[in-house]
Amino acid sequence: MNMEKYNEVDILYTLMTYVNVSSNQDMYYTIAHTVLTNLDKIPNITINDLADLCYTSPATISRFCKDINCKNFAGFKKDMALALQTAQEEIHFDNDDLNQIEEEPQFLVNKVYNDSIQALQLGLESVNIFEIDKICRMIHDASKVHFYGYQFNKIIASDFQLKLLKLKKFVYAFVERGDEIQRLDLIDKNSLVIILSVRARDDLIDGLWEDIKEKHAKVLLITLNQDYENENIDYIYRLKGKESDYTQSSLQGALCFESLLNIIYIRYGLLYKK
Repeated sequence: MNMEKYNEVDILYTLMTYVNVSSNQDMYYTIAHTVLTNLDKIPNITINDLADLCYTSPATISRFCKDINCKNFAGFKKDMALALQTAQEEIHFDNDDLNQIEEEPQFLVNKVYNDSIQALQLGLESVNIFEIDKICRMIHDASKVHFYGYQFNKIIASDFQLKLLKLKKFVYAFVERGDEIQRLDLIDKNSLVIILSVRARDDLIDGLWEDIKEKHAKVLLITLNQDYENENIDYIYRLKGKESDYTQSSLQGALCFESLLNIIYIRYGLLYKK
């Protein structure tokens, strides 16, 4: 697996996960917290300097880097540099929108809400209950279901995991990058792997599928990308919608996915009451 592609997307999220779920007595918590609160220093910091900031050893820093699937500290700095470079353009309105927001700040509220309404309307017009039933049946018939996603999609998947658990169906929804990769061994031929990806980047989806195919599991991809093709994926559900073009993060796409999974959850409960 090309871990650089995965870390480029998710390394900031992974670091936040260490802070959110680890004990503050855990050294890896300390390292993650130190990195996140000193982002300006990270591109030029040495391993010895970071170790000093964390009151630990360079060897521990190296182990931490490997734990988050970086080959070494140099690889960690490279992934961080790419993530921070992307974040520089996190919010990027065109000049016309910026001028309107400056003249009338309420324009921003209207724009975000209207874009969200349009995205949900596109989804409403495209969702077919018979396709929902097919997805529900795939989930019901699989002995194990594994959700894979990036950033906000992980949160959506975790929420869906809890909802299905209340319906007596357990599914896996891993929130940490390390856990995701390490737990590929839980997948088998009776598993269903559901990949959530708004944009369905070829390098990410194809790379993940390459790891999963050896397990002979069924794979379902849910995406807003109407053009993505992979004949090896068992079922691609192309949800219509739109994503914002003024942020790097998912806004409307996340709403579209959350709404779709809520429909699947409710329909599953109606079809498979126990």
